[in-house]
Order: sequence, then structure tokens, then C-alpha cells
Amino acid sequence: MKTTNKKGFSLLEITLVLGIGTAMAFIKFQDMKNDQEIITANTVGSQIKQIGEATNRYISIRFDKLSTLSSSSSQSSDPGPRICSANGCEITYQTLVNEGLLPASYTGINVQKSSYKILLKRAGIAPNYVINGLIITTLPWTEGNRVRYDLLGRAMQAAGIDSGMTQSASVASGTAGQWTENQSNYAAINAAGLLAYRVGYDSSMYSVYLRRDGTLPMTGDLNMGGQSIYNAKDINASGDVNAVSFNGSYGRFAKNVSVSEDLTVTGFSTFGKNVAMNSYLTVKNGVDSDNYVAAKTNSSRLQIGGGGSSNQNAVLINVAGGAGDGYISLNGDNNSSIKLDVWGSQKLRGDLALSASNDGKAEGGLSASGNIAGRYIQPTSIATTGEICSPNGLISKATDGSPVWCIDGKWKGNEGNTIVSSGSIGNNTAFTCSSGASGKILVHAYANWLVGWGVYWMNASLYANGLLVESDKTAAFEYDHGRASGSSVTLFHTVETPSGSDYTFSVVATSDNLVKVSYSCVGV
Repeated sequence: MKTTNKKGFSLLEITLVLGIGTAMAFIKFQDMKNDQEIITANTVGSQIKQIGEATNRYISIRFDKLSTLSSSSSQSSDPGPRICSANGCEITYQTLVNEGLLPASYTGINVQKSSYKILLKRAGIAPNYVINGLIITTLPWTEGNRVRYDLLGRAMQAAGIDSGMTQSASVASGTAGQWTENQSNYAAINAAGLLAYRVGYDSSMYSVYLRRDGTLPMTGDLNMGGQSIYNAKDINASGDVNAVSFNGSYGRFAKNVSVSEDLTVTGFSTFGKNVAMNSYLTVKNGVDSDNYVAAKTNSSRLQIGGGGSSNQNAVLINVAGGAGDGYISLNGDNNSSIKLDVWGSQKLRGDLALSASNDGKAEGGLSASGNIAGRYIQPTSIATTGEICSPNGLISKATDGSPVWCIDGKWKGNEGNTIVSSGSIGNNTAFTCSSGASGKILVHAYANWLVGWGVYWMNASLYANGLLVESDKTAAFEYDHGRASGSSVTLFHTVETPSGSDYTFSVVATSDNLVKVSYSCVGV
């Protein structure tokens, strides 16, 4: 009989098999643990997002209370709890449950065994306050002495763009530093490893809510998706209102209305301010205005067209009623510019009054069947005496400003006598005379003397520009029983000289009893 020896596994083999099995079991355990941690992190992120969305809805419906920092506790219309101070308000998960924003079964504890702090802050200026806030866990996510930033990051991915974490005891920040909050604003930031979620006006998800009290400033356009808005009272717009049609029993526009195409009004309309149109306004029955009808720019015109008529009362513009004071006013900054340009004749059935500070100008002639009266008449043309003119009766002026007239077909100056100067002078003393428009000077000089008893002779001479031009002498005698008597020598002379020129004269008299020498000059 043959004996067979059966050998089992050696100790080494058993050790190797057990080691490999243990390693595989450990690896599998680690995989299971990692999977469980990922599930936990995703759940933690979803939970803080859920409470964040509920808080955003709470801000939108309780903005009036939050903006006034009003506390609340167990009120039927505002259940709370909400504790407010000058620094802001704090609510709890129970506040959100009481408002129906979270399910009644909500415990306020996440799967990582942490509760939440919900802090809300008021910012801005009345009445345009905004509310911002921060939701933050109370327990850091740690394992031993190590903060699990990896799991916090996974939770942030699940929570979305408004989530963040603390990596220090003083600052909470979002992904890549998109937002940051400090411990000075939110005291619940007190350790590293906390999961945070920002809410309110500055958050990204808050813009999806419409505040029911109407105080939320929109951060983007409101797209109604083709749906209507009913039961609106007033709609105020700072920009344009674009519509295919506008229907309503009553329309009121507080500012300008711009119509690029036709505007058809079948009833009575009232506009509080300007109506701007890019084309014509056609009116069949007339325009009735209590104030101005004005062209806005220098290039614009108020143009009225119509056919001709032989009837002088068939007017195109009729301004009537009342006293008629100030019906048509044309004004501007430039008084010298043309304000009224009329092609054709005009008829004024009343007086034409020009204010004292302005002038009336005519390119042609002015004809009047009555008088033309005024303070001054100032010709603008220059005429030379002796030249031909037409028609008779025209008035112009010479180069020195003296008036000339058109008489018998020639310009003539002042042909009458005009005393230019006169006075008493000493013997052999010069005096000056000026010629008139015709260039002539008529000089009248005379010397007086007094005689006593006897016969006396007197000689007198007239000099013009130093040349002797006239001389004469006379005698006087006493005839009244010794009482004194007197006499004089009178000299006349005419000088031909240019118009408006001066001549110097003097009188030399010889007599024992000369009293005075006098003269007068006449320009002709």
C-alpha cells in the first residue's frame, strides 16, 4: 500500500492571503467612506441652499419690517421670531417655518450636526433701503485638528454661487473670492471651517424674487414672456414706453410723448406738458390754445397757406376777442435782426407805435396823408448845395450837418439871415464870425462916443483878417444949451468865404470921447 502525504497552506501563504484581503477590504472601506462623505457634503450644501432660498423669500415679504428694524414675536400677521437692533435683525429657522417657507418637520440641524445663524443687515438711504444677510453654520467641519476644506468645497458646489466658507476666524468668502464678508459685520464669523451662504439684495439668487411691497430695485429686465399685467394702477417710467397700440379710457403723460408715426385721437385729450412729433400735425377744425403756438428752433417756421382773395376781410389769421392787447408778440435777443418779413402791402387800421428805444427802418419811401411828427429828423444822405435834385421838397444835409433843401431843382442851404455872434469889444480888439451854408458873412460894426460943448469928429475902420475893408467918419456938436450929446459910426461889410469857415475882424475908432465898440455877424 502506497502512502500519500497531503500538504496544506504554509504560514507565509496564509499571511499573504490575509494581508491582501485586508488591504482590499480597507481600500473598499475607504471608497465607501469617501462616497459617504461626498453624499454628506452634497446634502449639507443642499440644506444651506434650502434655508438660503427661504430667507430670500422672507426678505421679500417682510421687507417693510426689516427696513424699519422692527422686532416680532408670536404676532398673527408677522409671526417671527425676529430680534432687531440698530445693527440689524436676526431670525431663526423657526421664523421661516412659521412663515410657511420651510416644512413644519424642518429641525434646523444639518447632517453634519450643525445649526445655523441667520443675520440680516439694513443698508442704503431711506426710502431706498436694501437688506443683505448671511447664513452661517455654528460648528466648523473638522476631523481631529484638521479642517475638511475639501468637503466644504464639495458642499459649496451643491449650494451654488452664493455659498462660501471661512478659512479664518474673521472672513467668509465665496468661490474665488467673488464675495467676502467680515466679522465686523457678522459676529457669527468666529472660526475657520464654517459653511456660509449670503442672502439679500447683493446675492445672486435674490434677483429672482419680486418684493410684494414694490420696494425692491430690479437688477435686470423683467421679461413677461408674452403675458399681460392686469389691475395696475400707475405705471411710471423714466425711459421709453414702446407699444404696438395704446388703449385706455383715460391717458395721462407727465412728460414728453414722442410719436414717430400717426396719432389718431377721436375724443378730447389733455396733455400736461409737451407733445413732440417728427412729422406734421394735421388739424381739420382748428387749433385752440390758451397760450403760445411757437416754433421751437431758429430753422423752424409757423407756416400758414391759403388761396388768394379779393375780399379784404377773408383773412387767414384772425385774432379777435377782448381788448386785443398784445395779441402778437415777436421778440428775441438780437434787436437788429428781422422778426417780421411780409411780402406785399400791409394795412394798419389803428396807430403804429414804436418804442423809444427802437428804430423804424424802410428801404423805400414813407408816404403819409397827414403829418409826420417827432422829436428829431435826421437825414442819412449828404447833398452839396448847387447840385441838381428831384423832386422838390426833399430834405438832406451838408457835410457839416446843416440842413439843405431841394428847391427849384437844386440843393440849397439856409439862405435866410442867421445871427452867428454879437457883442461889445474894446477898441482895436479882434472878434470872429462864421459863414453860413452859402459861404457869406455880413458884418455890422458901430462905434459910439459922447460929445460936450463944440463940434467933434470920429473916424472908424473895419479890418478883415488884418486888411482894411471899410472906413467912415462923422461929426457931432452940442446943441441943447450945453448939455452933452452923442453919435456913432456904423460900418457894413460882406465877405465871400467857404461854407462854415471863420473870419477874424477888428474895429479901430479915433475919438476923444469913445464910449464903446459893438458888432454883430450874420451868416448867409
